[in-house]
Amino acid sequence: MTLVIENISKKIQDKQVLENVCFELHQGEIVGLVGRNGAGKTTLFGTIAGELLPDFGHIGLDDLDYNKTTRLHDQLCYVDMPENWLHYYSPKKIKTIFKLAYENFDESWYDAEIKRFGLNNSKRIRTYSKGMRALFAIIVSFASRAQYVLLDEPLDGLDVLIRDQVKQLIVNQVTQHNTTILIASHNLIELDTLVDRILLLKNQTIDRTFAIEDNKNIKKYQLAFTGEELPRFLRESGTIIAQTGHIVTIVFNDFSEELGIKLAGPEFKFVEELQISSEDVFRASFAEEAFSWQQELEVDA
Repeated sequence: MTLVIENISKKIQDKQVLENVCFELHQGEIVGLVGRNGAGKTTLFGTIAGELLPDFGHIGLDDLDYNKTTRLHDQLCYVDMPENWLHYYSPKKIKTIFKLAYENFDESWYDAEIKRFGLNNSKRIRTYSKGMRALFAIIVSFASRAQYVLLDEPLDGLDVLIRDQVKQLIVNQVTQHNTTILIASHNLIELDTLVDRILLLKNQTIDRTFAIEDNKNIKKYQLAFTGEELPRFLRESGTIIAQTGHIVTIVFNDFSEELGIKLAGPEFKFVEELQISSEDVFRASFAEEAFSWQQELEVDA
């Protein structure tokens, strides 16, 4: 079974937020969703979950039409904390609601996880800390036993020890129940340790889908230049991550043989290739915008 998101478009207050968004989610995979602030990640989640109606497009299980069946609702769970109406209720009351909404709701597992993480079963969710609300959203989502679970910033606000337990919890859902998980997050370092691939939301659509091993043309280097000023071709061709004196760490979005020849030239004392991360791919994807901002700053100065 595959969840198909096909040509989804959505305007909010006459502003185009999503346009022709297309991707698929397959059983038993963890997929990351990344994008800059305001890129439309939460809107996309709300549209997939049926909280928002798309202006155009199709969402369904394989060739099953989302608008003509309740089957997708039974197979998909998205709890948008803290905006969700559930924050007015206690975990005990929410369990009653979810047992009616999801026929496979795992009551015993839910009770055990609420107890394991020390969540107060009688207090309203709105009284929880930010981290505890995020944790509860994860527990109730997985307890639904839906095939597809959408998690929006699931690790935000959690301390280090709880975060490690939650990451293991996420992995267990995939290995034990073959659950498919779509995670929206700003923490790309965390995503690197969890996801099979990442969707980049840019310019209202999915600009690219990537796994680190598939991005052979993206390269990261640390180098030391010999002159007084940073060679201009570096700023024009790559994204500077860090610079201390003459030592520079840079990511190239589209590394070429020509760039390799320039890096081997006398302008550099040493050049070392570094391992690429999802964060590096993200930076490289916005290299043109970063260069434009830098040019504007230079003009203003």
